[in-house]
Amino acid sequence: MENSTNQARQPNLSVSQLHSNFAEIQYELNRVLEGIKSGRILESFDILSKVTDAVVVSCEALGLASELPVVETLHRDNFWQALNRCWLVALQNVSAAQREEDRLRKEHIVHLQASVEHWADVLADFGLVDYEMGFWEADIMDSLDNILKSLHSQDGAKAGV
Repeated sequence: MENSTNQARQPNLSVSQLHSNFAEIQYELNRVLEGIKSGRILESFDILSKVTDAVVVSCEALGLASELPVVETLHRDNFWQALNRCWLVALQNVSAAQREEDRLRKEHIVHLQASVEHWADVLADFGLVDYEMGFWEADIMDSLDNILKSLHSQDGAKAGV
């Protein structure tokens, strides 16, 4: 975690660098949504996890952790909404896997839960958890919990057959 903290304290980026970084993040979020539509669930969650981790690690440098004038409030709000909605849409469509190897399994969900908890712990230091402007940990964890329960009940149904 100390490594994340040190990386998060990078010098502020210029406005053009920020816009470039946000455009790159938006591109990756679009890749996630396209992957979900195509049934590439594991690949999509891998991309989404990497993007989220990069955002958390670089939160301060991206201007997301404060009310810096460099990042307009509208842009910052839209960013968090896009990231959170991408998570929720992806989680709502985990059953869209086209092939068995693309499906999320219990171990994937447990790993995602641990990652979400870690990201939320880091972002909590900035007051960026479960607010409009920030990471929607509670909503994401609720979805992950529901998926895990569904997987458990499917396993129970298979065992009872």
